[in-house]
Amino acid sequence: MSDELKNNDQFDDDISSHDYDGIKELNNKAPVWIVLIFLLSIGFSGIYAIRYFGHPNNNMDQVSEYNKSVVAFEEENRAKQNNNAGNKQNLDEIIAEGSKLFTEKGCIACHGMNGEGNSIGPNLTDNYWLNGCSEEDIIKVITEGRPEKGMTPYKAMMSGRQIKNLSVFISESLIGSNPDNGKTPQGEECKKLETTN
Repeated sequence: MSDELKNNDQFDDDISSHDYDGIKELNNKAPVWIVLIFLLSIGFSGIYAIRYFGHPNNNMDQVSEYNKSVVAFEEENRAKQNNNAGNKQNLDEIIAEGSKLFTEKGCIACHGMNGEGNSIGPNLTDNYWLNGCSEEDIIKVITEGRPEKGMTPYKAMMSGRQIKNLSVFISESLIGSNPDNGKTPQGEECKKLETTN
């Protein structure tokens, strides 16, 4: 038997019974690397299903995930509450330092012992303000002063932290205290003084 005839017989054996419009399909085996990828995909999908859809005691099911998120949320809330308590204590320290600076830096000479104002400086205890209502406005006035009105700029005499502490003291302790001997209101009324933390 010639080699050509052997090849034709082998070719006929490899042809499957499928015949589409006279086109015959060869029955070739899949390459080994494709079979390996296919088997690895099946194995991976099994591990993935067990890992992410849960099996008893792996705590990956939906109920366990929900419980974990609730616990994480409660811990975050506890941390925020502890932080707020720390901020309250910190605020008290800032106000104490601001009060000390109010006295030491001579603010009382123009604004009075309680911020009530006198013949030189305006009242810092009411809701009427000459230079804006926000804490940023207070910081700007302390930093740059008002030389035309006789107020010295304090940017060279106090650090940024000290200026911030003094502004917090004014915002939190003086505004709204309205002492009996307060100077008459000047400037525009501020409905609510804005503070930044």
